[in-house]
Formats: sequence, structure tokens, C-alpha cells
Amino acid sequence: MKFPVHQSIRRAVRVLASALAAVAAAALSSCQSTGGNYGPGAGFFNTVIVDAGHGGHDEGAHACSGAHEKSLALDTSRRLASVLRSNGMRVIENRTGDYFVTLAKRTSVSNNTGQAVFVSIHYNHSERRGAQGIEIYYNALRAKRLAANILRESLRAYSTDNRGIKKGRYYVLRNNRRPSVLCELGFVSNPSDNRNIQNPAVRQRIAERVAAGILAEKAGRRP
Repeated sequence: MKFPVHQSIRRAVRVLASALAAVAAAALSSCQSTGGNYGPGAGFFNTVIVDAGHGGHDEGAHACSGAHEKSLALDTSRRLASVLRSNGMRVIENRTGDYFVTLAKRTSVSNNTGQAVFVSIHYNHSERRGAQGIEIYYNALRAKRLAANILRESLRAYSTDNRGIKKGRYYVLRNNRRPSVLCELGFVSNPSDNRNIQNPAVRQRIAERVAAGILAEKAGRRP
């Protein structure tokens, strides 16, 4: 009678050991998954590639009144770069004037820069004049938290709709080896959004809030 009891005990110990190993593996996987879904972790970058959309012959979206997208994106990007530098960040600007930069060149700068994130600045357009709001695109999961942090902060710049973070296959996202986002910071086709966007003081607030989102990502803050 003793042998079967000992055998049962040994079997129970093996089962318990297997169960504990499975729990430990699941916990480790969960930690790794969180990092993969929401970013590589706090402080992983020291450089921001600020990418002003369009330029030169590419005017981007035409505003219902005032300056078109290429000029608005450049002005916002220059302001963003200034705010980031004042916060101790190294910044590389893909466009500093009214000239055209190819998509391949934009991503090449990013891919050849270590410990960097890529932030592309745009304004939106729709045939439906009622469409308004801010939306942030990402492609790789490692940029998801960056997108969410920028969205949360940029919505504080002026009153408009929250259109969320979205996966997008834009060239500068899908061909980028760095965490990268494309920011659509309002609709120049919408009278309300455009009235705000055309105001330099509001563009300064937009730049400051986008910078706050980037710095929140650097700090590893979850949105």
C-alpha cells in the first residue's frame, strides 16, 4: 500500500512543478508583450526626427481659407523642434523650408539615426466639410504608445474631435525602422478646425502639446 501513495505524491509534485513553471512563463510573456505593444521602454531614445509633411510643389491639403498644409505643417514642425530642443532633446528636421523632400529620403534619415523616434506633422482634409478632429497613425506596435501619448496631449491644444489612434500603412511608417507616427492635427477643410490651425498662437500650443506627448513617451508614461 505504501508504494502507490509515494507514487501519487511524486506525481502531484511533478504536476505542481509544471503548473508553477507555466505560471512563471505566462508572467514573463505578459511583461514582454506589454513592452512590445506599448513601446520599447522609458528613455530608449534621445533624438526626434521631426518631419514636416509635403513642401515645394507638393502643397498638401488646400485649406478652406488661409495657408495650405505644406506651410502650416512646416511652421508647426519648426515650433515643435524648438520646444523639444528647449527640453534637452536632439532634433533632426527633415524639412526647414519650402522645398520638396522625397518619402525615401525622409525615412532614410530616420533609419540611419540610432535611438530615435520619427514624428511626421500633417493637417487633414475631407470632401465632407463637417469632418474634424485629430488622429494619430502608427504602423509598428512599438509606436503605439507614442501615438497614444501624442494624441492625449494634442487634444488639449484646441477644441476639436478625438478621432483616435489608428494603424496606417503610410510609406514613412511602414518603411521606418524606428518607432514612427504620422500626426493629422486637424482638418483644414473644416471651418472650425481651420480657424484654429491658421492662428499662430494655436499652432504654438499644438507644437507644445505634441512635444509633451513625445516627452511622456520618453518617460515611459502609459496614456
